[in-house]
Amino acid sequence: MTGILALGYLLGPGPQTSLEDFLRHIDHAVKVCGIDHVGLASDFSIRGIQATATRESWYLPRLRVFKPSYRVRWPPWIAELDRPERFRTVAHALARRGYKAAEIEKILGLNWLRYFREVFGV
Repeated sequence: MTGILALGYLLGPGPQTSLEDFLRHIDHAVKVCGIDHVGLASDFSIRGIQATATRESWYLPRLRVFKPSYRVRWPPWIAELDRPERFRTVAHALARRGYKAAEIEKILGLNWLRYFREVFGV
């Protein structure tokens, strides 16, 4: 499984990483890994990073811990994906790109469920 993370500095070369950049990463992962092995990796609050983080509480600690090659930037979020409706936004965007409903469902979570069942027997 590969998870596509919604942190702009991990996806795009510049500070204005967009939903389009995020979708290109999904497309690439699907081409490389196959539709059954791609999922979303959103390991931050459903409210988003901007709602809870400040430059001092989020960015500065990461500068001290992460390697320079990570190119951590502020702000870290992708505007279209930093709100509670992020999964709906991704689903609609994938549909516009030609993904079928069953494929979108896999990317949004079914692939992770299958993976966890296979690995952990849950």
